[in-house]
Amino acid sequence: MRSALIALTVMASLAVPSPASATAPEKWPSLNKTFVTRDGASLSLDRRDFRFAGTNIYWLGLDENVGGIGYPTYFRIRDALDTARAMGMTVVRSHMLTSTGHPLTLLPSKEAGFNDEAFRTVDYAIAYAGRVGIRLILPLTDNWAYYHGGHADFTKPYGLPDAAFYTDPRVIADYRAYVKHVMNRVNALTGKRYADDPTIMAWELGNELEGMTPEWINTNASLFAGWAPRQLIAAGRRFDIDPDTLTAPDVDIVDVHYYPPTAAKVKADAATIAGAGKVYIAGEYASNAASAELFDPAVADPNVTGMLSWSLFGHHDRNGFVQHDDGFTFHYPGDDARMTAANRAQIAFASSMGGSVPRRAAGTPLITAIGKRGGLNVLRWRGAAGADGYRVERARSPHGPWKPAHGGVLTDADAPWTDLTPPGDAWYRVAAVNGARSEPRYAGARETVLTDPLQDFFLTSGHTDAEIRPGGLHPTGRGDASVSWQIAGLKRIQVDVLSDRRPSLAVQVSKDGSSWRSIASRADRVRDVKWSITASLAGAGNIRLVWRAAGLAQATLWAADPAPVTGRPAGFAVTAPAAGATGVIGPQEFTWQEAAGAGHYTLTVSRHRDLHDPVIDVTGLDTTSYTPAQGLDPATTWYWSVRATNTAGSRTTPVASFTTRALPSAPATIDDFEGYADSAALAAAYVRNTGGDPVTPTIVASPSGAGRAMRLDVTPGSSGYAGVTRTFAPLDLWGQQGISLDLDRTGTRAGITIQFVANGVYWEHTLPAGTPSGTVRVPFTAFAQPPWAPTGTLDLRQVTQLSVYLGGGDAGRLIVDQVQAYPAPESQAVTRAVFTHSATSSTSSSRPSVL
Repeated sequence: MRSALIALTVMASLAVPSPASATAPEKWPSLNKTFVTRDGASLSLDRRDFRFAGTNIYWLGLDENVGGIGYPTYFRIRDALDTARAMGMTVVRSHMLTSTGHPLTLLPSKEAGFNDEAFRTVDYAIAYAGRVGIRLILPLTDNWAYYHGGHADFTKPYGLPDAAFYTDPRVIADYRAYVKHVMNRVNALTGKRYADDPTIMAWELGNELEGMTPEWINTNASLFAGWAPRQLIAAGRRFDIDPDTLTAPDVDIVDVHYYPPTAAKVKADAATIAGAGKVYIAGEYASNAASAELFDPAVADPNVTGMLSWSLFGHHDRNGFVQHDDGFTFHYPGDDARMTAANRAQIAFASSMGGSVPRRAAGTPLITAIGKRGGLNVLRWRGAAGADGYRVERARSPHGPWKPAHGGVLTDADAPWTDLTPPGDAWYRVAAVNGARSEPRYAGARETVLTDPLQDFFLTSGHTDAEIRPGGLHPTGRGDASVSWQIAGLKRIQVDVLSDRRPSLAVQVSKDGSSWRSIASRADRVRDVKWSITASLAGAGNIRLVWRAAGLAQATLWAADPAPVTGRPAGFAVTAPAAGATGVIGPQEFTWQEAAGAGHYTLTVSRHRDLHDPVIDVTGLDTTSYTPAQGLDPATTWYWSVRATNTAGSRTTPVASFTTRALPSAPATIDDFEGYADSAALAAAYVRNTGGDPVTPTIVASPSGAGRAMRLDVTPGSSGYAGVTRTFAPLDLWGQQGISLDLDRTGTRAGITIQFVANGVYWEHTLPAGTPSGTVRVPFTAFAQPPWAPTGTLDLRQVTQLSVYLGGGDAGRLIVDQVQAYPAPESQAVTRAVFTHSATSSTSSSRPSVL
């Protein structure tokens, strides 16, 4: 459906020095003039207490998330740090020096030695962090064997197990040699040794190191503190406090990680660490748990020096955001309501901890492509760090007048965005609602445009003796540099060159990509150190630029629309729900065939065969599916059709119908506890969450006098909760209104949390302490996702797990019986007291579940 993007613009959005002085240290001023110091259990900066909110950006040196393992572009590094700064964060923790064992890492192998090429992104990240006033915490190795390497890379050459990292003298010597080399590295941009740069606040012995011994901690912390005497030393393991770090004289900061975090656990750990005279930080916590409930106690507790969320990702080089699938990734301002709320909580926390939140977006949007689909213009743009949203503006000339091309505000997720108005020749620009506007970009009625910021060679077809630097694409100095692109139907090119004198640049074209000829071009000075080179390409399929000095900062290539419109879209049909289908749930999604030549689709759904008074009428769809925000009324016949449109006209499918499933009228049993042979069988089905206090499930007589029930006996402990979980074959609870259960809580006053898993997504509701015994009904609308769980939607067609938890940390006894999903309206009489809990009475617990 989506046509190829054919035209190219190379535009480096540079918050960097001009190329003539890109490596001159004085051109990289840093806001970090003095070092952060330790004063007992707290940090100081310029004689003031230093507390912070921060985040983890682990991939600043080497990334795995865009096209496989590779160096992140300078834009992505800059954008992520700018985003952290836009959220008020003042410290970033990054694994960029945890870099061993892969050909692209700092130390590919002991035999190969250090890879200077890999230091380029690290140099830039440190330099740019200093420029925006961010301090860094840098782990020096990793307990885990991720793509960027870890401590196993030091033991493997000797054929030793991982544990030898802490004991074998040869391995320890190699690790220390690695650290010494890194600390003594002179940043090519700032001219400073890493060990002399105030931007690096702390060196961490490693990420989540599980096997550290007192001797290993003490000797390495002492050694590293001597090599970097003005910087701090941090240490920690995966979960909980490593007690040996509390007694290590040269360890300044103790790092604890939380998945999930709780205010109580943070407070307790901070008190323990501060009591030992060390600085406490939460080096990682699950970002989706960010909330006022977590942060407000931390702000009020002077023992909490800082907390860093896991983990921030910024904008993709083309459009949208870089995606990562660990369940704790966040983007600014937020992909959904839950992430947005968590981000707002992080920003409020940062402000309370002394961070300042800029009002304007730090970056500038860049239009990366204007493609064609059905003759309509389709825009992609690279987002701006800190932008709250965007407006696309359209004009007939680069000087305006500029008018909105759409209603409302667009987000990064809206790109690619289709202009539904056939514009003919048009100029576009994208404006951040709280920041700058992009440079205008022109697209003719039958032309496409593609923007390559020259942050990598992803869009090029070849290059020689050219390298990516922070200031753009530069010659290596070994001879003439060249870069080429292969694009059908090229029409013209504009190249922006950073140079203080007229650049010597040849524009060459080729039909086959091997035999080149130079063509005439024109050079115009546009700013003091910027020139614009333009040339007509006359349909060439290959374009090459050849030059010897200066840097390429921008090039724009226009090409002919590869699929010009010759008539209205071809015929097509709807596919799901199938015509005449009955018992349809939702529907979860509408789908249809692709219509050749379509520019966009319009979906209409109505109770009426002639489609008047529609309940869904959505246009501008660029794919062959649509997911409605909510299901349609049950037990109803619906009619629907899809219209495909391009600049030549439209074509509509025949009207199809389907009938939605009726709501259930009877409850569905989740567990009545009658099918277990004995208490051993019950305990085998209801598995204890081993992270909580001990709890024993037992079969007992039901308090109602009919049948059997489950009794939970809790032994008090330090966890503060206890619970059991049963996993079962999928239950279809669609259309039910909530969960009811009979509770006899005469043996406990603790809060009770009911948790279930539906289609892989966790949901829970907490009944407050003191809720009386009886039948309790909790509507599904009162359930919320736990803060530690990945985001998802409520899909009751496949419920696979039920958990019951008691909170409070006290001994207690709870009897549970007749767990059901109940329908609406209520269809069975209730003879005892009934309490219905709404969303306003729900509180989300933070315990992990047995998986």
